[in-house]
Amino acid sequence: MKKTIHLFCVIITLFTTCNQQPDDTSKLKTFAKAYGYIKYFHPSDEASKIDWNQFAAYGAEQVLKTKNKTELIQTLNSLFQPIAPSVVFFDKKQKFDLRSITPKDTADLQNTFWQHEGVSKDMSYKNYVYKSVRVNSFSEIDESSSYGNLTLALDHKKLGGKEVKYTAWVKLKEGTKGTGHLWFRVNKADKSLGFFDNMGANPITSNQWQKYEITGKIDDNPSGVSIGSYLMGKGALILDDAHVYYKEKGKWIEVSLANNDFEKPLNGKKGWIGTSKGYSYDLTNSEPKEGKSSLEIAYQGLIKKVKGEAVFEGNPAFGELIEEEISSGIYCQIPLNLYIKEGLTYPKSESFSTFQTDFEQLDFNDNSLAMRLGNVINTFNVIQHFFPYFDVVDVNWEKEFETAIQRSFSDSTSDDHLITIQKMMASLKDGHAKAWSKNAVPYVLPIQLEWIKDQLVVTEVIEEGHGIKIGDIVSKINNQAAQDYFKEIFSRISAGNQGAMAYKSQLESVIGKKDDSLSVEINGKNIPLSFSIKYTYSEPLIAVQKDVFKKLENNIYYLNLNDIDMKTYTSLNPELKQAKGIIYDMRGYPNSTITDIISHLIQEKDTSNAWLQTPHIIYPNQKKLVGYKKIGWGIEPKEPYLGDKKNVFIIDGSAVSYAESIMSYIEAYDLATIVGQPTAGANGNMNPFNILGGIGVNWTGMKVLKHDGSQFHTIGILPDVYVEKTIEGVRAGKDELFDKAVELALE
Repeated sequence: MKKTIHLFCVIITLFTTCNQQPDDTSKLKTFAKAYGYIKYFHPSDEASKIDWNQFAAYGAEQVLKTKNKTELIQTLNSLFQPIAPSVVFFDKKQKFDLRSITPKDTADLQNTFWQHEGVSKDMSYKNYVYKSVRVNSFSEIDESSSYGNLTLALDHKKLGGKEVKYTAWVKLKEGTKGTGHLWFRVNKADKSLGFFDNMGANPITSNQWQKYEITGKIDDNPSGVSIGSYLMGKGALILDDAHVYYKEKGKWIEVSLANNDFEKPLNGKKGWIGTSKGYSYDLTNSEPKEGKSSLEIAYQGLIKKVKGEAVFEGNPAFGELIEEEISSGIYCQIPLNLYIKEGLTYPKSESFSTFQTDFEQLDFNDNSLAMRLGNVINTFNVIQHFFPYFDVVDVNWEKEFETAIQRSFSDSTSDDHLITIQKMMASLKDGHAKAWSKNAVPYVLPIQLEWIKDQLVVTEVIEEGHGIKIGDIVSKINNQAAQDYFKEIFSRISAGNQGAMAYKSQLESVIGKKDDSLSVEINGKNIPLSFSIKYTYSEPLIAVQKDVFKKLENNIYYLNLNDIDMKTYTSLNPELKQAKGIIYDMRGYPNSTITDIISHLIQEKDTSNAWLQTPHIIYPNQKKLVGYKKIGWGIEPKEPYLGDKKNVFIIDGSAVSYAESIMSYIEAYDLATIVGQPTAGANGNMNPFNILGGIGVNWTGMKVLKHDGSQFHTIGILPDVYVEKTIEGVRAGKDELFDKAVELALE
């Protein structure tokens, strides 16, 4: 009897093990793997047309409903077969039926497959350095601008230094999938961005007439002032009754605007101008707010049908599959190469049209659990298949994915979810990587903070009146030890080295939402501060020397590469030719192309032609890479030659990307003495993408090496002469890196 009972228990155990309830994380991992394989490597027409952001959320929602492995397999098949009719999921290995993807007559047919040079599929930048192509397949490419923009230039000479107000009535047309915006822009005298507001934090979403307003202060002596409105996405925005005012002696004075009631059509040459491709700008008299008509900005689309041309040599052969066990007891078979029959991939899905119609009615931009999980799945797959630095970054990406999935179940707000994505990206140690809310407008504290010698030091006081001095030590933030407070900040920042982390944490620690507050403890006193100063990324929050250039003692010149442009630099060349030494300040990011600086420091043509490398990918998980597209800049020498001077470059962790490209030449060709701290160690073109809920994600899509072929990522450019800031130097108002550069230039 005991043996019978024991055998019965074994049978029950085996049955329940074979069809046990997978946990939620396991189910989502299974779906995520299939999602990435089909999205990026299965070349069916149907899969190329689906909204993969929405599909990630929808699929996550569906697989969570499954109760066991059998239901999970059924759900995977029902999810993917409408968009990938040759893909199958099983509970055991079996031979793939090649006949299912082979037309009866293959004569004169071509094959289609994916080639990725980096990746451009569903990325934000169009026609960029990255490419994703379904070779030999026809695709519809929307060449429309990302938004429909209406602009009007104002008389900037009358408005300099004044407080202004811009109002207009706006509504979105019923069914619009997108957001509406008013915007106000000021260009400073040096053409850099001044006051700017585009309602990024509070976009228009209502289909009812409402009056919206932007107020601000115009910079002194602006070089240009303009206003406008734009529609982000598809649908239509209707605009009427626009007005601009400036304040004079406490009263609002109206600025005369031509056609501000939109009773006349736009003439396309002056006045209000529609500037975006794929959008129309016409009068409508269906629902005017005032008068007989309003202006409608409407998405029309600029669709172009193109045939995919091979980007490089190499492709998966017909019959090659992704054939693997994607979770315990669940197998997939996913063809990588299909035939094209009469301009369409074979086989054709019979259920796609119905599925697409139903699917397009869904909207997951609601911070639901499905949205959060879909975003994590989407982000995981972009990095899993295309991030080029897994060979040098010690990260368990699948474990980071699991952690983000688990956090998603407990996240309750959009801020919580954003932090989850930020922490996920932080693990990559990629100085370009970050996640941000596209709807948020950043504000900063009235002070700047920096870690110096393990002390959190006030390095700048932007707004007086709080009893805080430069050089003060902050011991606590929100009654928490400063070191502990920063641990959370560090956990959200992707940085390749300590210098990059220090610089980025300086920014993140003082940026927040308008009128949010925190308290700092200085000398035992608690001081409340609020995020009250609007911050635009057009200007570095942490400034270096204020001068664009200046002549120092003993015929030494200083050039601020953050601010100088090539026109100014070229005009200085006769003076620089006579200089004893030149100090180039590369802290931060150049605001214009300054490659010519290298041309004047070299005597022979640059022959380093493989330091920029973009991977060629046709298989998932970056297995069996075909190779890389390898390029350099091929810089030619120019007159006057300035390499015979005492040249010194200043660097620190704020020098990133393009700045590091410049510095890589200085290091490789030994063109100057390098002073300061290591650069960020993050170079190569960014490849941003958008996920649901208005979140943008950045990452580096290209592998960059040093010119000798060694690792650049996380290392960056190392100085010949290390210089550290001191608290005493900060209190004395010194720029110790600059002082050391001057000392070396005078030797």
